[in-house]
Amino acid sequence: MSRGGERGIALITAVLVVALAAMASTAILVSANIAIRRTANLQESELAWWYAAGVESWIKSVLERDLEDNAIDALTDMWAQQVDYLPVDEGFARGQVIDLQGRFNLNNLGTPDTAEYEQQLRVFVRLLGLVGAADEFQARAIAAAIRDWIDADREPTGADGAEDNDYLRLDVPYRAGNRMITSVSELLAIRGITPEIYQKLAGVVSALPQTGVPINVNTAPLPVLFALAAGPRPAIETFAAERLKKPAEDVQALFNLEGGYTAEDAPSAMMSVNSRFFMLRSEIFIGSGRVALYSFYFRPPGTAPAVYGRSIDVE
Repeated sequence: MSRGGERGIALITAVLVVALAAMASTAILVSANIAIRRTANLQESELAWWYAAGVESWIKSVLERDLEDNAIDALTDMWAQQVDYLPVDEGFARGQVIDLQGRFNLNNLGTPDTAEYEQQLRVFVRLLGLVGAADEFQARAIAAAIRDWIDADREPTGADGAEDNDYLRLDVPYRAGNRMITSVSELLAIRGITPEIYQKLAGVVSALPQTGVPINVNTAPLPVLFALAAGPRPAIETFAAERLKKPAEDVQALFNLEGGYTAEDAPSAMMSVNSRFFMLRSEIFIGSGRVALYSFYFRPPGTAPAVYGRSIDVE
């Protein structure tokens, strides 16, 4: 081989070596940048969780103090004030406490008492009509399916009920829950509930771990407040407009009003001016990340509030 050929091979070899070195260096730099970004994300996420835990504890103390200071629960209370922007190191937080007793408790439909079920059914049927989710016939079928999802037996509630046999025939078969509903999103698994119906119900129903829980008239969304009446009640509409300034001190006062609740409406036992169940919806934004924590509180009289459930959403 001539010397010119050898020099050409040497030059090509040198170029290849330089190219390989450059590729290796680039790979190392990219890997290092990814590692640095991953570490930063982990640090931001960890910081966000610490803030979320702090907000959860703070709300617990707020609810406890509210129980000591107020005889009733209303939208004028400190816990009910929404926080849209709270600066924290490297980001901000926002959140809101929701009175879950202001909503219709789905598990109330699981009561074994027939008379009580009929009372709950009437309110639930009206509620579905008020939010435009279903007509009376469809609403009764949905209520029967919810009751069967909750109760432990395998006997359908009338012709509209739904037990294991109805769900095992689906393309993706499963069984009825046969226990209390633990999350409102569980509705999507129950026969008759479409995504459209679910979206209309999501903001006016709750899934509390007890049956027979009354609705707080001071915090109930308007459809829930009006569903407690068998028809239009002028005084209830006036109360709804004025309760931010003058919440009800007791339920009976709304029955004593001319044009208020009457005997043909829901019984007073289904209503309350106090609450024991709350949900905190908190969001923490650190860097480019977001952490959402949903904390569920139980606040029995004379006892410190306790968190009985959590769910998370991370971006």
